[in-house]
Amino acid sequence: MKKSVTAVAILLGLSCMSAFAAQDNAFQHEAGINYLSNSEEFSDGIWNANYRYYVTPVAQSTSPYALNSFLAQTSNLGANYSNIDVVDVDSYGVDGTYVFASKWFVSANYQNYDYANFDFSTYGAEVGYYFNDSSAVSAFYTDGEDNYEEQYGLKVRSFLALQATAGVDLKATWTHSDSDDLLNLGADWYINNAWSVGAGYTRSDDDDAFDLRTAYWLRLSDNFSANFHLARVLDSDFDGVNIGLGLVGRF
Repeated sequence: MKKSVTAVAILLGLSCMSAFAAQDNAFQHEAGINYLSNSEEFSDGIWNANYRYYVTPVAQSTSPYALNSFLAQTSNLGANYSNIDVVDVDSYGVDGTYVFASKWFVSANYQNYDYANFDFSTYGAEVGYYFNDSSAVSAFYTDGEDNYEEQYGLKVRSFLALQATAGVDLKATWTHSDSDDLLNLGADWYINNAWSVGAGYTRSDDDDAFDLRTAYWLRLSDNFSANFHLARVLDSDFDGVNIGLGLVGRF
């Protein structure tokens, strides 16, 4: 618990010293590293590293920083690596999205998992359409090796810009597998381009849960930012607060 409080305090301290003159320049390369954990066992978290290249420059001056990539609606390629040391799991993957002039898009992804002495891969595809400058709908499919349970579903997402504040990001995802149907709903209100507060709802065949969350994107310089998020699941069986801390470079 002390480690989680210290990490959040450091980021809050950085916010007092943030580079207020940082320019919101467009970017084509984005690389980041982040740590996800829970306040009850902060040292037993997940490390993630990722990189993404965008075919055309992405603007970051006209919308919330966390949504720049989604709102860009441009073709891109990405790679990622994750490590969960406490259960000895490593994962790496690649993905790509091609956006047609008609605003239809297709995506493909590959992910490999190394768990102790067990190794398997998954792959997926997605087809969707940007039906306006800030909204998309898509269908996806995922399968894998070694009796991996195939999944398919639907996604819809829309950002509603507001006059007094930045806007509201609305998301819904339905996922079906042989053993379960999962529904995820989310709404995040962006008070400005850096700070959001929101809520989510998750429902499966066996259970459901609500969560409350907040996130902040801190501009440190023209090319580097820090970000963090906190989330609390409103369930008596869930302990602690989920914490995410990260650094992002955009060039």
